[in-house]
Amino acid sequence: MTTLKSILPAAFLVAVSLPAVASVSLEFQLGGVEIPAGSIAVLVADRSSDGFVPPSTAPGTALSPGEVIGADDVIIAVFAASELGDWGNLEGFAAFSPEIRYENFGLAEGQELILHVFPERIEGESIRSGEPFVSYRSEDLGEIAPGSTMNFALPADGGAHLLATIGPENGGTADLSMVDLAPLPYNSGDGQLQDQLSPEAIHSYFFELTAPGFLDLAGNGGSGLRAELFGPNGDLLASSDGSGSFSFVEDLLAGWYLLRVSRETGGAAELDYNIAFSSEGIISPDLAVGSGFPALTGRDVIGGAAGQTVGLISRRAKPVVGYASLANRGGKPEILSLQGNGGSRLCSISYLGDAGNITSAIITGTFRSPEMSRSDDAIALRVLFSPNKRTLTKKRGERSIIRRRTFASLLQTGATTGSADPDRVSIRVSTR
Repeated sequence: MTTLKSILPAAFLVAVSLPAVASVSLEFQLGGVEIPAGSIAVLVADRSSDGFVPPSTAPGTALSPGEVIGADDVIIAVFAASELGDWGNLEGFAAFSPEIRYENFGLAEGQELILHVFPERIEGESIRSGEPFVSYRSEDLGEIAPGSTMNFALPADGGAHLLATIGPENGGTADLSMVDLAPLPYNSGDGQLQDQLSPEAIHSYFFELTAPGFLDLAGNGGSGLRAELFGPNGDLLASSDGSGSFSFVEDLLAGWYLLRVSRETGGAAELDYNIAFSSEGIISPDLAVGSGFPALTGRDVIGGAAGQTVGLISRRAKPVVGYASLANRGGKPEILSLQGNGGSRLCSISYLGDAGNITSAIITGTFRSPEMSRSDDAIALRVLFSPNKRTLTKKRGERSIIRRRTFASLLQTGATTGSADPDRVSIRVSTR
């Protein structure tokens, strides 16, 4: 197990032998985490105990000790990223800040602290409007390494103190998943990324638009996957509903943006997810089904994610109609294909559109939509199930009863000229 002594700089060992003065010396450690090379971290105290403001809302503030973010959030220390063997391939922050005099900063014992991490920055540079960052603090002492002599609040004046938040894999106790910060590999054209969320993880991806532009973001993963897109002023521009898939199509101004990916609580397994992005538009075929319009299941649930199905009942083997819609939720125009199965001698299945009976085209896979993009209305379909009552009827004494059977229409749509994951839905009819 990693010991705190093994990762303390020599400067700390000297500091503990100094006589008590009207100041504190702080050793801070945070690791190991996923952060871009060249990142810095600033330790900030809330001088008025009124809550911390997002640093991106205070452009022009220098990332230097003594500078004030907003009205009263005082930077007391700045740390550069560190690489220590005990942290493996991960990085973090491990630095010593001698002689922090409270009177010089207008601070007092007990005032709360927070750590802000900025990617690709150096000490002394000014905060930019909407600049990407992530923050970390813990009110839970169980998330502080056992050898720490303080938590995220200013300690008693005088002496040397250790604040260490280190992940369990590196010999500590802290959950540092929310400190993950990575550049979105987005410049122009298309791209994609894949990753995996632990139960409590929060992944943050940042990117900059140097000029106004278009962005199409589409992602999918297991149920509970959430995504949020924040703009240059820290405003929430788009968010998903936690269904496991999302599609953001936005015209964006120049500036910094942050895409935050997380998951709803519950479940201990890792959650795989993938995100596609494009400055030209993404093709995103989308099918939805239901017992009637407009209440359809699966709208904006893409990539064939599970759960896009509806069950209907046919009583006395009477015909039943299910409903489906076909759309392109992406910003890039595309002609979509649509294919589905036919019926059987026990139940025929017919597909009906605005132009009439399109069963043959659906079954043979030759159906093609007009060119569609996100701004176009979805194509509405009716799926007619006609159970064969004579075949499904049997005698039981003097009574005639209907055999219980289930029939399914399985539909799939995809792109015809570009690249996109297909979407799939099903309508199931049971006789009673």
